[in-house]
Amino acid sequence: MLKFLLILGVISFVQGCTPLIEHDQNKYCRSMYAFTATVLSSEERNVEAVFKIRVNENIKMVLGYPREIVTVYGRGTLHSCGPTKLDKNKEYFLYVSVNDATTNKPIINQFHEASFANITRVNSYVCSCTVVVNLPWQPIPESLRPARDTCIITPDEFDWSFERGYCARRGDRSGSGPCKWIAPKTAACP
Repeated sequence: MLKFLLILGVISFVQGCTPLIEHDQNKYCRSMYAFTATVLSSEERNVEAVFKIRVNENIKMVLGYPREIVTVYGRGTLHSCGPTKLDKNKEYFLYVSVNDATTNKPIINQFHEASFANITRVNSYVCSCTVVVNLPWQPIPESLRPARDTCIITPDEFDWSFERGYCARRGDRSGSGPCKWIAPKTAACP
């Protein structure tokens, strides 16, 4: 019985929802597709949620053409982080990938409100740059990427502008300079 409980505890830990902080730029860059779409229907199941959507505008690659209806999948009700919930008749900005070539199911990695501000921010992302969060409660492991391809977020950069900031190459005309953290100036946190 003790072995069973130990194995169950390890599985729960491995499959658990994690509070790790990751910047939106990394999620966007890992995704195969990014587009705006309107949700036409949704069905929550135990393992997955199923959404019929109408593609409005492609931002990164093409999963479906504008006005085309496609099916995408999210987390189900049994997922440790909770189900993916999208409201019917609402427009979203979706990051989607096909993780399993055998099923070819497009899986939602991230979603946002389909606002001009969100789309403008994403258009500033440079996918050859990576955002690495290095905070006291989340120290970075040894980095595999060269320093010039990384923006390291320390407690100084982890403020109210973190979500609106991005990592991009600046400094020379070719755009091949080192990656730098670019964040809007904001007032001090309340």
